[in-house]
Parts: sequence; structure tokens; C-alpha cells
Amino acid sequence: MNNIKYRYSFILLLIALFLYSSPAHAAKKNLPAETFHLTGHVYYANIEGGFYGILGDDGIKYQPTNLPRKFKKEDLSLKFDATLKNSGVSAFQWGTIIELSNVKELITTVSKDERKAISVLLKRMDAFNQKDLAKLQQVDIQSRKLTNEQFQSWVNQYHHYTLQYVDIFSANSTEITGACYYTRELVNGMTMYGTTDLAAMGFTINQTPNGWKVTEVESLKKPIFNYQNDALADIKKKTMEKYKTDNLSTFGQ
Repeated sequence: MNNIKYRYSFILLLIALFLYSSPAHAAKKNLPAETFHLTGHVYYANIEGGFYGILGDDGIKYQPTNLPRKFKKEDLSLKFDATLKNSGVSAFQWGTIIELSNVKELITTVSKDERKAISVLLKRMDAFNQKDLAKLQQVDIQSRKLTNEQFQSWVNQYHHYTLQYVDIFSANSTEITGACYYTRELVNGMTMYGTTDLAAMGFTINQTPNGWKVTEVESLKKPIFNYQNDALADIKKKTMEKYKTDNLSTFGQ
């Protein structure tokens, strides 16, 4: 009898360890909140008879419990709100289980790779705006070398970081390289744009088991495009033409 109880307990322990180390559990640890807005595209997973999942632009796999039939089309781009189902149990063990709401087709000419970069870069800007090193380190691997004192002395010079424009140089399933323009407001001092400073940055983003992460940033030596008169005004104009909004934080909403 004792041997049977021992074997039963051992099996339960193995199941618990498996669920804890599963990709779905790993992804949950990196999600920003219980309810969130996201963009991504539909993916058909040929597992246990097949089902439709969503590959988020943040690089995380999501398994929706209620994807409407009309959206069950592989590669279809979507925008949606989602609620985490932490207590959900799935036989597929594929992705993080979510319940969808406000699901709509995302109609845009912006490529998936650029959408992925925008998603990651917006998280990075948000961490700067909140002056939150821990939040930054979740999305930017290089920043894990910084102490909090180093980070605070850096970000306290500015506030209100705003992503303005993104351009992709190369992309594949594991790496995206490109450049972006962003603005930041100076706490003290003036620039040619008043209290707003225009900055450019080259970046490399890589796919990890926990989603897309910034792995390298560098100063941009060559402009993405030629300026005509006012550089910031030119960028805002091109942003509106490309994304149909002058605020990339609202892209896909």
C-alpha cells in the first residue's frame, strides 16, 4: 500500500513540474497584466487534431478559448483584448490560455516584423517613462547590466519618451534589425525643438523563449530618410502617412 501511495505522489510531482516548466507557464511570468490589448496573427497548430492559436506581436504564443469562427483563418492579423485564464487547463500545452474580447481584423500595410518591433520598442519606452528598471530589464537584455543608480541618473535627464517612427533593415524568424526615431522631453535645458529632443537609435531584437527582447542598441549614424525642413515635422508627417496615426502607442487600437 505504501509503495502505491509513493508512486502516486511521485507521478503527481512529475505532472506539477511539467506544468510549471511548460512554455505557457514561462510566458505568463512575462505578461504585463491580467488584462491587456495586443495585436498578432492567427496560427493553425497541427496538434491533437489541430486548433487555432494566436502568435502575438510580442513573440508569445496565445491559446484563445473563444476565437470566433470567422477569424479562424491562418495568418489573419488581429487586434484584441485578452484576459489571462491562469486556472485554465489545456491538453495541447501550447501557449498561454486567454479569453478574447473586442476581436477585430487588423487591416494595415505594416509588416508583421515591423509590428513586432513596435510592440517591443513601445514597452521599452514605457519603462523609461515610468523610470522602472525592472520593467525595462524584462524587455531589454542589455539593461540587465545596469544598476538602479546608473539607470536613474540616465533617465532623470528626460521624461515623456515617445516612439515616432520605425524602419526595418532585416528580419527572420529569430532576429529583427532596424532603426527608430523617438522624442524625449528634457527636464532642464533647450534643444532646437524647444524642450523636446529628437533621438535616433539602431536596434536588434531577438526571439527568446519568453518573447521578443531587445538585445542590442546603438546610436544611429545615418538618418533613415533625408530631412526637408524641420526634421521632427517631417518625421511626424511620415508617421501619419505610414501608420495612419501620429501616436504609435495607439497603433493597432
